[in-house]
Amino acid sequence: MYKLKKLDKPGTGSGAPNNAGRFAYLALRDDLVSFPNTDANKVLLVGQPVFKEGKGLIPVYITSSSQEYSYESQGDQDSRSHKVKFMGTHPGTEQEALEFSVNNLDKEFIVFIPGCQSTDNTIVLGRPCAPLIFKSTHKGGKDGKKFEFTFEQEIGSQYVYFIYNGPLPTQEQAYTEVDFSTAITELSAVQKVKITATAQALDITSLANLLETQVTFIGQESVVAKAGTISEDLAGDVMVITKDGLQWKAVSGATITFEVYQTASKTVLIERWRS
Repeated sequence: MYKLKKLDKPGTGSGAPNNAGRFAYLALRDDLVSFPNTDANKVLLVGQPVFKEGKGLIPVYITSSSQEYSYESQGDQDSRSHKVKFMGTHPGTEQEALEFSVNNLDKEFIVFIPGCQSTDNTIVLGRPCAPLIFKSTHKGGKDGKKFEFTFEQEIGSQYVYFIYNGPLPTQEQAYTEVDFSTAITELSAVQKVKITATAQALDITSLANLLETQVTFIGQESVVAKAGTISEDLAGDVMVITKDGLQWKAVSGATITFEVYQTASKTVLIERWRS
């Protein structure tokens, strides 16, 4: 729960123009499997986005000095919301830029804006339930040729900007498969549940060397009765806690994401979201 506190005088230069990187990173909403929630103060994202296999963030060159993001509060007092917007200039008239503009018009994106230093946090605009809609304009003349890319929410939300300090995965993702018919001793950040002849339950005997802070399972089974299952387990060496104690089935398109915690004697997986 957020506690009202003093906003002290910021450090010298903190109100200066942003030292943004040269690329904005775009997450197409339809490419996402899951998206992290915020902490209790509604700004810092806890965890990282999970993409469908073969998908990831799309880097788009945006002239640093042209990058501008903003939000506007709107509505009556009892229904106040915020609309977020990002604008920037992409130079040139190359074929790829024209194709991007034509084929992504009105598509829904979440925009990641990293700083110019690797240690800088990333600003994130939008979330799956409140994405930014893409549109563009182009101008060619005596001052050169450039595209103006605009990403803007059509419907506001309770959120403004998010802060993200995780990786920016852009490469095509290839996920490992896990077979619930045998006990699991290791997990990666994302794994598909292998299709088996009959339904099998998740059994984890040890995760002593698990380095991930978040793990996601993706279902592939088209027949519900044959789908592998994950159930709450409070007694094992690896404790699994699901929301409301509900079982999850690895049917095609279903996902479940756990936060990972280490105690002195146990590894604990706590469900954060499922689809």
